[in-house]
Amino acid sequence: MELRQLLYFITCARCGSLTTAAEELFTTQPHVSMVIRELEKELGTRLFQRRSNGVELTEAGARVYGYAQDALRNAELFRSVGSEQREHSLRVLTNNSSNMAVMLTAFYNERTRGDEATPGLYVQFTECGIEKMITLLSNNEYDLGFLFVPDTKRSALRYLIDRRQLAFSPLLDTDLVLYVGKNHPLAARVSVTPEELATLSFIQLEDDFFTVEDLLTGSPAFVKQALAIRRVVRTNSDHMMIRMLEKTELCNLGSYWLKDAYRQYDFRRIPVEGMEGRIAFGYISRKGEPLGPDAADFLEFLRQALELETVGTGAPV
Repeated sequence: MELRQLLYFITCARCGSLTTAAEELFTTQPHVSMVIRELEKELGTRLFQRRSNGVELTEAGARVYGYAQDALRNAELFRSVGSEQREHSLRVLTNNSSNMAVMLTAFYNERTRGDEATPGLYVQFTECGIEKMITLLSNNEYDLGFLFVPDTKRSALRYLIDRRQLAFSPLLDTDLVLYVGKNHPLAARVSVTPEELATLSFIQLEDDFFTVEDLLTGSPAFVKQALAIRRVVRTNSDHMMIRMLEKTELCNLGSYWLKDAYRQYDFRRIPVEGMEGRIAFGYISRKGEPLGPDAADFLEFLRQALELETVGTGAPV
């Protein structure tokens, strides 16, 4: 089977006419008919019903059509591999995090500006859940995966990644905090209790086994009093999160590791009492495999930024 056959087949199906397909393919109608007959013979089934006004996909043809589209799309990806080879590249995965977007932007600017700029730096950045992160890293599709892990789930993470020859390296311990808009009734508070959170409405990221919300819902205050988090909105979009915090009285439970990340939105960050230092921020990488120079440079850049954030605070952020 040749890609040319699949291209002819898809064009005929889309045009509904061998003659029109031939014009689009810059060939003749008999030649198109011959290519389609060869493909049908190879597959052992008819792909088109011939009608007086054109052609129509058979049931088998409709199934093959989807497969053919995937095959041509994958062929394009194969062809693009050579053109996308770059001397410098950084492939990063992360939990949904505006903070990491801020850091990658700062790193990119530092590396691509000035007299010592790195020419041709290519960055691939994807947000996903931890389960998908583990798969992509073990398949060597990315270099680093940054994530937040509640202390109650560290052993579960270790079990999952050990089997895939991956390792988790913590960078700092951070707190569970409540994010609210500047006009929220709680905006002036210096802390909140777990019990108070049960009276609020939340916008949270989509469910993940390692969600930081588990710290709260598994706490003694919640368990003993049968309290629950009222999730009004679920999303995987930072834009939706930001908009809702700005324009509504919805709250968000998250972690706090980079002070400047939300400053442009003027959100309030309120520590949850008893939840200090309960979330590890760190990265997953492949065991026994040294990082490439660009990934190593970004990791050092991030470490320096985290050290600056903790200077003078007397505690991790």
